[in-house]
Amino acid sequence: MARCAARVRAVSLVEARPPSRRSDRTAGRAHVPVARISAAAAIAVGAYLMLHGQGEPRWRSIGPGVEFTTLRGDPYCRRGSSGIGVLRLDPARAHVRVLHYTVTPGRAPLDIMDWQRLTGAVAVFNAGQFYPDLSYMGLLVCSGRVVSNEVHPGFKAALVAAPERGRPDVRVLDLSKNPLDPSAPQWREVAQSFMVLDSEGNLRVRKSDHVANRTLVAEDRGGRVLVFTTEGGYTLADCAEYLRRSPLGISRAMGMDGGLEAELCVRSGTFRYASFGSWDERHGEGNQPGARTPLPAVIVVDAN
Repeated sequence: MARCAARVRAVSLVEARPPSRRSDRTAGRAHVPVARISAAAAIAVGAYLMLHGQGEPRWRSIGPGVEFTTLRGDPYCRRGSSGIGVLRLDPARAHVRVLHYTVTPGRAPLDIMDWQRLTGAVAVFNAGQFYPDLSYMGLLVCSGRVVSNEVHPGFKAALVAAPERGRPDVRVLDLSKNPLDPSAPQWREVAQSFMVLDSEGNLRVRKSDHVANRTLVAEDRGGRVLVFTTEGGYTLADCAEYLRRSPLGISRAMGMDGGLEAELCVRSGTFRYASFGSWDERHGEGNQPGARTPLPAVIVVDAN
């Protein structure tokens, strides 16, 4: 089962605030922004229906400690399919690895399907943002090897796995509360990125009209880790609000890279799912359904 959706390249993680609106008064009376009020009302109604109408997700087991389902992101989706592919990981059983192309035999970025073929993983999704030279934007540790020791000062989240001591674990860390030391990170797998929603329920991203496909990683109140990759376009603030209102019991969430790089590939037995996309028309490339983008860094979920 393959799904394709249009995507927009996300250039910056720290989104700018939308321009302020000035009151337009005619004959002493302010014009009421009816369209904006209607949109806000529609989102409020849709959020209520999302909470009360979707029912319990139907999870499919795709490996030890790994489950998969699809959800709908209505009314928050701004473009394309509202479908969202979701992985749920049991941190005591799931085996999570961080990979960068420089530690692979070919030493070249791969698209999501080729990463899956190389690793044989049950699931692969994109990591965080990267610089033009393909180096990682933030702290990155792969199987105990520090690939990037540059801690990004503005990114306050990290997906971590395989602690140096103790039992197997996978966590989403809020680095404002649990900072990492790049010289001794204490985890064998680390991918730093930006915080979207904290455990107090605060949105940690700015509201804007920037719409793109998104990959987010969250931790629920039971300690399980969930990965969300959208098939259509969302703003970051809408994604955070969706997670905060969802019935999945999300405690905190972080964002990975977005736009064309927001990709997920799942393969288990005869079951297949892939979410990747095409260029947005605004980039002058036209729609090319199924176009794949090389990814310098990915997160791999192994079946054992």
